[in-house]
Amino acid sequence: MKIIKTTLAAMLAASLIGCAASPTSGNNSPVKDVVITAQACCTTYSEFSWVPMQGSEIDFVVDEYSKVGMFPEGKSYFATFALPQNVERMQVDLKSWMKSSGVFAPKVVLLNPQFQPVETISLEDFDVAPSNLFSLSSYQKRFTMEQSKTPYMVVYSPLEYREGQIQIPHPERVRAEELGLARPMVTDPVIQHQKFGSLTLDLKPLNLRSYRADQVVQAPVSKPAPVVVAPVVAVKPAPQAAPAVISAKMLPETEAFYNAQIKAAVEKNDMQKALRLLEEAKRAGSATAESTFIHLIKK
Repeated sequence: MKIIKTTLAAMLAASLIGCAASPTSGNNSPVKDVVITAQACCTTYSEFSWVPMQGSEIDFVVDEYSKVGMFPEGKSYFATFALPQNVERMQVDLKSWMKSSGVFAPKVVLLNPQFQPVETISLEDFDVAPSNLFSLSSYQKRFTMEQSKTPYMVVYSPLEYREGQIQIPHPERVRAEELGLARPMVTDPVIQHQKFGSLTLDLKPLNLRSYRADQVVQAPVSKPAPVVVAPVVAVKPAPQAAPAVISAKMLPETEAFYNAQIKAAVEKNDMQKALRLLEEAKRAGSATAESTFIHLIKK
């Protein structure tokens, strides 16, 4: 009987040791795919194409359809934006959304009119905004762009960033702290940095470019005086002008931007915005926006 008890005690001890060790061996998470093998489109900032920062908000994604650039730290998928000509200064809020699939850890470079870097915003400069009832947690940074100093913006993620991760407070814990309740027994989630992600630009023009009064007055004066046959002449070329705009070939970067915007709208189930972007892209000469939209809604 003593031998049996000793054997059972040994087996129990072994099982306890095994249970204690199993979590450590089970923490081997799969290796992240952060390496970029696609060919870089550009090696200098002057080769980039730019999306005008129009409206009050731009939702965009960095994905496999985005361009790949060669940066000082190596290759990265990226997005580029430029101030519109009628804006002198713009307040910009950049947000990179933290999803269960990961987050795009951004680095921002602001360029001068000669496409030279003059300001860099590193990941350490971003705040971590907690989630709420209306939005996910995000990396968030507010900055100002100026037409004369920093009219161009590049957003990318170096390999060092893509290899990292961030642990954020669990939403239940945040709510408990806000309400003064006892801290719940929850584990704060860890969000992996990825080479792709969803981002948003909130835009607020601070100063608009003005025009002199004499320039505004001279504009109509320079036009020839209307004659009786003018309406007839004006009507005839009108139908010919529309096909010319539609048939204009869209730049690949602009094509990719519209496709990314449509994809982001469909993922948010904002079909009205997706259709509006589709029509806008088609008017601008897009050859792939319609097929992209159809492919997305069939998923």
